[in-house]
Amino acid sequence: MQIPDKNVSQDMSDFRIFRTVFYYCIVIIALPVITFFASKVFLFDAVFGLSTIPSNVYSAISAIAVLHIALGFYIYRAYSDPAKESKQD
Repeated sequence: MQIPDKNVSQDMSDFRIFRTVFYYCIVIIALPVITFFASKVFLFDAVFGLSTIPSNVYSAISAIAVLHIALGFYIYRAYSDPAKESKQD
């Protein structure tokens, strides 16, 4: 039976952390932009029939709310990750 190299397990752990942070970066950047334009076009312009300025303001508020929710999920994920295992000799 071959013992796994510590460097390989450390590299996998670092990759997992990078993948998680990268995912949340994409979500934090893309989701508010998508929310702004989708809510403006489909909700505030089409359904409610608002003029340009109120439509932009309400869309911006929606995008800010989505941004804060995404940041909250990221912070929750960062604090809820299990602590690193203690070093065993």
